[in-house]
Amino acid sequence: MEKILLYIISEETRGSWKRAIEISNAMSATLFGLYVIDEKSVKRISKLRGEDPLDTAIEMEEEGWKLLYHLEDMAINSGVKSKLNLEEGDPVNTIKRQVKKFDIDMVILGYKAPRGGSRRKTERIVDQIIEHVPCPILIDKEGGK
Repeated sequence: MEKILLYIISEETRGSWKRAIEISNAMSATLFGLYVIDEKSVKRISKLRGEDPLDTAIEMEEEGWKLLYHLEDMAINSGVKSKLNLEEGDPVNTIKRQVKKFDIDMVILGYKAPRGGSRRKTERIVDQIIEHVPCPILIDKEGGK
């Protein structure tokens, strides 16, 4: 296993980052960190906040890079080679495209069940990733429950 993709959903899934780094280190694999700005989420959040969608997208991009750079620092401190990527689009299609483009051997997905309506959306995305991504997927359930 030479290439591992870590899909970063949020800061709440940092436990999966540590495991992804441990696995990458043990396998001498390059860790690809991916953060996706979901266009549907941008529209929904901007509407709820009464903001311009562009302002919401910029805020989400800044947060994504902050998380990716933190992952990179963790990887460097552990001696793991990493590559960072932030994209806009549908998470499932973006992951599929990344897996194909970089010939990824495994995807790691941190999962912490959110509350309310976003729970169904997150579970739907996880189900679609499992169904459509053509490589092994490790789902790291945060909190172990």
